[in-house]
Amino acid sequence: MASSPILSEKTLELLGLSSKDWNVYMAVLRLGSAPLRRVAEAVNLNRGTTYDALKRLIDVGLVSYVDAKTHRYFTGEDPHKLRGIATRREVALQEARHGLENVIPGLQEVLGSAEHRPSVRYYDGDSGVRDILEDVLATTGRAETKLYRVYSSTDIRDLIASAWPGFTKERIRRQVRVRAIAMGKGGATVGLDERKWAVGETKSPVYIFIYAGKTAYVATDARKQLFGVLIEDPAVAATQQVIFDALWKFLP
Repeated sequence: MASSPILSEKTLELLGLSSKDWNVYMAVLRLGSAPLRRVAEAVNLNRGTTYDALKRLIDVGLVSYVDAKTHRYFTGEDPHKLRGIATRREVALQEARHGLENVIPGLQEVLGSAEHRPSVRYYDGDSGVRDILEDVLATTGRAETKLYRVYSSTDIRDLIASAWPGFTKERIRRQVRVRAIAMGKGGATVGLDERKWAVGETKSPVYIFIYAGKTAYVATDARKQLFGVLIEDPAVAATQQVIFDALWKFLP
């Protein structure tokens, strides 16, 4: 008996099929022509699930059927029809792409009309904080002045560093500068950066990034897990920048 040809989950997904659909199709091909009961037994699925798969296979042209007196018999169609499915989906994607070209300008206008409204996003865990760090570099890198400001918190500095160990190296590679006010002891300049320390033993439980119309706040929850909140609003960012710059001039 020949081994069963196998398609990857990704290929099946691109064809609009599932692994159950594929197994049912293979069973129908082997059986030649069979009623629902025999197909369900062959793939070890209940009749409802098997029938749903058969309906999808009929819709895409991989299975046909004839109605007898007491049963409906299903038959597998030529496997070459799989190429036709791929071609139809490719054409459909091209049509969708052309349709999007007509829609995107209108969506950009909607986005532009909403620019006065602030956007607030929540990020969870190390991966979420890394997303914030990536946004800091990407947004600052596109700005006229490639400089962002940060209140560096001693309490969570190491946690943020562990979220993206290569952050500083990548910042320098992208020629992004940073001006940091350290809240607490520690920290040092490493390249394309300036640092001042808050007076006394001042500490902060929050790390604050100020950059190109955005502010990001990174802290830890009760489990000492990182989370962040990103506010995209030029007015909020400008206010934070004014406060930062005033403090920067005051510090030695």
